[in-house]
Amino acid sequence: MFDARMYEKGPFDIFSVGGDMSDANVVKFSNDGRLMLLTTTDGHIHVLDSFRGTLLSTYNVKPVSSTATLEASFSPDGMFVMSGSGDGSVYAWSVRSGKEVTSWLSTESEPPVIKWAPGSLMFATGSSELSFWIPDLSKLAAYVGGRK
Repeated sequence: MFDARMYEKGPFDIFSVGGDMSDANVVKFSNDGRLMLLTTTDGHIHVLDSFRGTLLSTYNVKPVSSTATLEASFSPDGMFVMSGSGDGSVYAWSVRSGKEVTSWLSTESEPPVIKWAPGSLMFATGSSELSFWIPDLSKLAAYVGGRK
């Protein structure tokens, strides 16, 4: 981890992610900066505490080809992690429980890129096709209802 104000001094913290030795694909922070996502070439998606480096949960999807990038992202409210997969599917997990909430199968062979609309639960996925998604919130009530 680097502090952008003191980049020349090098990292202020270095931490490993369990025993995962695969190469990193993408690193992202949640909107509040408390959590960090790390995707790997072997199809692992790790959620970490961005201040301590503690591994909170790991999700697994089909690995991507050597020419593709596995991308995952937090929903705008930080309650869910969404990711593409090497088989083109899209998966969603609850950050709180660590369990899979839903998945959407695809006929695409490339992992889709996922981008959220700011301030809403609408997202778009794209690879060779572009799709817009608005989740059915009534099906997510069990995950959203207990939020305080």
